[in-house]
Amino acid sequence: MIFLKHNGKTPVAVSKDGHPLELEFKNQAVSAACFLLAERFPDETLLWYHEEVEPNLNLAFIENFSRESEMWSYAADRPLVIAEEMGFVDQSVFFRIQSGVKYSTWLMSSAVGVISCKALLQFKEYIPVDSNFDLFLCILAKTGMSKGLRVYSEPRLIRSSVKSTLSFSINTKTTYTAIASLMGKKWLILFALQLLLYRKKLNFFQLAKSFPVKSIPQRDIPHFEVTPSDQNNVKPKIQFDVIIPTLGRKEVLKQTLTDLAEQLLLPQSVILIEQNPDTDSVSELDYLQSQSWPFQIRHTFTHQTGACNARNLALDQVEADWVFLADDDLRIPNDFLQKADAFSRAEDPQAFTVSCLQEGEIEPEKTVIQWPAFGSGCSFVKTAVLENIRFDLALEHGFGEDADFGMQLRKTGVDILYNPFLKLIHLKAASGGFRKPVEKPWDTENPAPKPAPTVLASIVKHATPSQVQGYKTVLFIKFYRLQQIKNPFAYIRLMQKRWKVSLFWAKKLLNTK
Repeated sequence: MIFLKHNGKTPVAVSKDGHPLELEFKNQAVSAACFLLAERFPDETLLWYHEEVEPNLNLAFIENFSRESEMWSYAADRPLVIAEEMGFVDQSVFFRIQSGVKYSTWLMSSAVGVISCKALLQFKEYIPVDSNFDLFLCILAKTGMSKGLRVYSEPRLIRSSVKSTLSFSINTKTTYTAIASLMGKKWLILFALQLLLYRKKLNFFQLAKSFPVKSIPQRDIPHFEVTPSDQNNVKPKIQFDVIIPTLGRKEVLKQTLTDLAEQLLLPQSVILIEQNPDTDSVSELDYLQSQSWPFQIRHTFTHQTGACNARNLALDQVEADWVFLADDDLRIPNDFLQKADAFSRAEDPQAFTVSCLQEGEIEPEKTVIQWPAFGSGCSFVKTAVLENIRFDLALEHGFGEDADFGMQLRKTGVDILYNPFLKLIHLKAASGGFRKPVEKPWDTENPAPKPAPTVLASIVKHATPSQVQGYKTVLFIKFYRLQQIKNPFAYIRLMQKRWKVSLFWAKKLLNTK
């Protein structure tokens, strides 16, 4: 392992496995030193740290770093270089950094961090060196995420006896440059306008200075290769429980169950939650008893509709090591669970979503990446991490429960990966399903709320203040061309009223769940 100590501006000392290295950096930027060291020692791991953090390094933990496709960092009470206001243009889960848990985020820090030299070299031709080491690390991390580099805020890089919190920068100077490099001029202008709108401030000099900054050429950067799945892995094969909520899709569900019955690796059990709001109705799934199935079927019939309640009822019955949350209208290849088992044992994730497209759609992702979403009809989760996590009933009969469930996982330190090589076909059955239309208390509001209160509730619950405001701005802009009012001032007045109604009900949902 290569140790690079710096003072925030230039390298101070370099050592390898405890032995000092006589390298002359000639007052180069720390980012330049990182690339030079990676070229000199391509098979090593690079640890960087600020000299003030050195006494608190958790070397016993750091020395166990062995993931070539990962990058860890922790701010250790030093402010992040990015301002919270960047949430105006980045509403992703990766911006909602959490203290105290390993959290997937591109918000890196010069305080302490680690990356393999092999991974670092992959970006040498594309990421320019920068005198601001924190900014360089953030740009490297955000660029790398889309190519399969897995980046984390990892508090265990410092000793557990040291209390530490995470905070954003109070200065937006480097944020302008970050947006220009990572997102482009359109978003830079949108950021500046919102900074003026919501914060009543604008740095014209920094905006002008950032305009010539070139965006990182994302298309040119190669993807990280996926770690080959070892079918002969010494770890025992994983046991899966499958949970499926269903409503009025008897034949489509039967096809999904048939696909599960033909798996090369069979599930331990399939947990079905059948719903029918008609209080005089009984189960229509007669084939559950009339046919023989090669796995246990746990069938619950309820008159209470709702995806959140149904999945929670199923999660309470899970006994296997892993749970596969599935929709009732899937086509599943017969080697699907076998491949999921191989991926889980090789990569050791805690949660991952898989490709679930309609027939004929093309999968855009080329490698396994950290995923900003969560698909409650096409995801695997390790049972051990679900003990205190359930779908929020406040979001029942709406949309937003998937995103909320994913954020609950992330806040406990669970990273959600996306595996584009595990493929399902989503039939999108025309009838039935589990989203039964239900009259909501805001249906009689005039004007009608925009966005749906359940969606806004999920955002308000987890997003930073600037992310909420940024979501509002983008919503107003995108919806303008889809409605009939073309007078922009009249449109904004109406949308402000609709937003206010939605926010009222969103807060009411969160307070009465």
